[in-house]
Amino acid sequence: MPGRLLLPRLACALLLALGASAQAQSPPATVERVGDAVVFRGRIEAASAARFQELLREPAVTRVVITSQGGLVAPALDMAQALFERGLDVEVPQACLSSCANYVFPAGRRKRLGHARAVGWHGNMTHVLHLHQSGRERWSEPEMQEARLLARREQAFFRRIGVDGFVCWFGKIAPHDVEEFYALTPQDMARFGIAGVVVDPGPSGPGAPELLSVDAGKIESLRPAVAVDTP
Repeated sequence: MPGRLLLPRLACALLLALGASAQAQSPPATVERVGDAVVFRGRIEAASAARFQELLREPAVTRVVITSQGGLVAPALDMAQALFERGLDVEVPQACLSSCANYVFPAGRRKRLGHARAVGWHGNMTHVLHLHQSGRERWSEPEMQEARLLARREQAFFRRIGVDGFVCWFGKIAPHDVEEFYALTPQDMARFGIAGVVVDPGPSGPGAPELLSVDAGKIESLRPAVAVDTP
């Protein structure tokens, strides 16, 4: 089932993705045009991503307002690609997590957050490959074939938009080892190529991602080698 991987919790990133339970528990997303904005609320999957791309083609649209806990990798990349090609701004009033944080958020031209911890990362497909290759997690070869396919696609996307994809998973490995999601300041996002971020002074609320501090001098020393073309 190419392109249907989900980015869930660390220990079962692929296993949950290949099942239907996560989709069954999530209400359908709403995607609508409101003035000059496309407003997206909910899970990223094929249908919601297709509607998003349809609305994005309307010339009067200049920005995207998104609230999402994440979803499927391939549809999220489709959304991000369309957003980047239009050169639109992105606004995150509440939360943009997982695949939303990995792909949709950095694809925006200018980015506005409703509070300091509105965007949260917890790994991407390159991280999944690292977990498998390091022996921390093991998945079947068919699952890993799909993971490698998506990892190559995400890396090509990051190269195109000028973002270092390590931003999606450096906080999940030593010395940080964040268990859940982590957030970054605009200054630290910029170290990974995510620029143009403005944060409104709103409250983050309970359960918001942990705010990490980046030691720029140590980032390269933390980066593991990950092979995307071989097991």
